[in-house]
Amino acid sequence: MPAKALFGLVCLLSAPLLSQAHMNPHGDINPSVEVEDGKFSIHFISRVETETLNWGMVFTPEGKLILPRHRILVKREQQPVPSDTIKVETREEPRSGKTRFILTQTTAGQKVEHPLPLAPVKFAFVGQSALAGEWAGFTWTAPSYDWSDKKRVEPSNSLNLMFSTATTKGLASGKTVLLGEPATIYDSPTASAPVWAAGRWWVAWVHQAETEAERKDPLRAWETILTSIDPVSGKVEHKRLPGISSWNTPVSMKTTGGWLCIAWNASIDGSYPGVAKIVTAFEKLPEG
Repeated sequence: MPAKALFGLVCLLSAPLLSQAHMNPHGDINPSVEVEDGKFSIHFISRVETETLNWGMVFTPEGKLILPRHRILVKREQQPVPSDTIKVETREEPRSGKTRFILTQTTAGQKVEHPLPLAPVKFAFVGQSALAGEWAGFTWTAPSYDWSDKKRVEPSNSLNLMFSTATTKGLASGKTVLLGEPATIYDSPTASAPVWAAGRWWVAWVHQAETEAERKDPLRAWETILTSIDPVSGKVEHKRLPGISSWNTPVSMKTTGGWLCIAWNASIDGSYPGVAKIVTAFEKLPEG
């Protein structure tokens, strides 16, 4: 085996749990929070042996359960795909080799590209994005050390979760802040799409617990974090959400009625891949 290929294999086999190979758990997984008639409707699937079923729950904005777990007859993949979408991608500059962020907005089948006024970066894997008026917000990951440091030759398995916001109109400089080191599934951060509410951006994401004692406990090894980002000052505030968590989950979040609803799935006993349940958290938005 060529040395380069062997080196890549060793790196893959030695990668930490943060980015390990992905197997879906059984049980209730893949929650998607939707807003329907001013309420939070959480859709998810249930994997029982070889059968996959579609289920849902409905909550008030404050988090009161008003329609318990129930079957959904229409599969999500059969529902119409929205025609209006946005997506942030990277594009390499031929001369510098650096990448710039490009937002592609699709409306009624027509695509428009917006180069975002953000400094170019060397390596970036874009996560999810959202649009609030003319302002875009999106998450992305980058290596947790400076790749321009020629003295460092060994690759790093650690990634930083970054958040950037920038206007799609004009030349006002965008802003980028560091959120922390996220759990990942391959290169994709375990994080929600950004949500704009109460004059700031919000992102829910998962990271590994801080202390060694917590990391040894499978039910405390992972934490779901709710982060707010002030787009003017760049101030970042974190809050640990209640409930067990997992690296092996999507995270979904929506807002209505002055509240945020966050949902994810987690293995009931912390095992991998395990049998999962849906975990929810509700956060009242600040006033003013």
